[in-house]
Amino acid sequence: MLKFILIAAIIGFILLGVGLTRLLEKNNWLPSRWITGCLVFLIILVPSIVFPQLPDPVKIVLYLISGILAVVFFETTRGLLERNEYKGIVNTQTKRK
Repeated sequence: MLKFILIAAIIGFILLGVGLTRLLEKNNWLPSRWITGCLVFLIILVPSIVFPQLPDPVKIVLYLISGILAVVFFETTRGLLERNEYKGIVNTQTKRK
């Protein structure tokens, strides 16, 4: 039973990140994906270095925020690939003449 709860929580976590990405994209609030990608690590790294004795609930919240931003980063990248806006990628679906 616990495995099913964990699987449902992981799926919900990913869907929350995808929904957040779509909401931010719809309102034109989506930051650069590189800023989001750097924030994924900095949200965990900076507080851990500055405050080495962080309580566990604060660490859990920081990990959750970092995880959501990681999903936003990869979802933004996937959206760019689907719209052919990702630079440096060759579209293999085109026909040669």
